[in-house]
Amino acid sequence: MKSGQLFWGFFLLCIGALFLLVKYDVITNDFGFVWDVWPLIFILWGAMVIFKNEYVRPILSALLGVFLGLILFGVVYNLFAFSDWSPNIEFESSHEVYNETMNPEVKYANFDFQSGAGIFVIKNKTSNLIDGESYGNLADYDFTVDQTDSNAYINFDYVKKHVKFFNGKFKNKLDLSLNENPIWDFDFDFGAAKAKFDLSQFKVKDIQLNTGAANIWMKLGNKYNNTNVDIQMGAASIDIEVPQSSGCRLYGDMVFVSKNIKGFDKKESGYYETSNYENAKNKIEIKIDGGVSSLKVERY
Repeated sequence: MKSGQLFWGFFLLCIGALFLLVKYDVITNDFGFVWDVWPLIFILWGAMVIFKNEYVRPILSALLGVFLGLILFGVVYNLFAFSDWSPNIEFESSHEVYNETMNPEVKYANFDFQSGAGIFVIKNKTSNLIDGESYGNLADYDFTVDQTDSNAYINFDYVKKHVKFFNGKFKNKLDLSLNENPIWDFDFDFGAAKAKFDLSQFKVKDIQLNTGAANIWMKLGNKYNNTNVDIQMGAASIDIEVPQSSGCRLYGDMVFVSKNIKGFDKKESGYYETSNYENAKNKIEIKIDGGVSSLKVERY
């Protein structure tokens, strides 16, 4: 059988099989991982160019068909149902409220957030430790808080639901407000999403961000002396704002990242600093490892 026939045959078989497996709840997880493994396309393609053997080439064609089918299905699954990211969405389904009172003894707060696709916003302060509201027929979270002595551990864990995206639009929006007094550590892990995090009002020590196909705006402040940001991203667009008064260092594996980082001096490949980094009272370090992505860092 010709290689082209094998490619198209396995491509269509893969997409058809995935649709059926999702439809009948055999597969219920998201496909955010496709944004991290897409370079395999070039590896398989290159192998097909190199290996002309009549037995090897058809196998590579079949594998390429399966992989491209997986990529295409994953993109549709993660993005198509969440294409409307307007902040003024009217949600006709569930509305949940989350809150936890503030213990005055709490000095450190660890925030662990995991979700799939959706819209996530942090923008306001609250007298509680945390307030949250979720909207949409996919917006269902396990919310737990453990306050021990001077530490608080907050967990928002998305409850996975089966997505039948032929039956209409699906929404997942979460608005959060935080207390300004603790020193915050954030661990964000989500898939295809739009996120707006205004953290300029809070004492931020560490941010861990792991995301797939996302559009993210993040504003950092100077309320804490040393802020560390570690970003692992797939095909994402990230816009970060940092104070002019803070010294900022930016580094990481950004070979395929489109960068707009005015106000930074290039020290070496993949390593940038603002001119005031050494002498600034407040310092921000941003480490980025990305796939095909867009990064913008602005000073305000």
